[in-house]
Amino acid sequence: MGSATPSEGTGAEIGSLSIVKGARNMEVAKKFYEWALTPGAQQSGVAATQFQLPSNSATAIDPRMPDPKKIKLINYDYAKYGASAERRRLIAK
Repeated sequence: MGSATPSEGTGAEIGSLSIVKGARNMEVAKKFYEWALTPGAQQSGVAATQFQLPSNSATAIDPRMPDPKKIKLINYDYAKYGASAERRRLIAK
């Protein structure tokens, strides 16, 4: 059983991980960051059926996830729709 995506195309979201400059627990933050990039850590997303494409290519992908190469993406203007003023306008609408 596979999942489906809209034939018109779909948006994508890019997750990220950052360390805040001057963090109180910098060494612990670095260790967490390094761990989060491992296949073992990214496998927890698969276990939780998040259906995210892992950043580490050695991480197994859930077989129910659609082939990312076959997903049609829309041309989404992240700068425009990510701007605070545009977000407020759309919510008000």
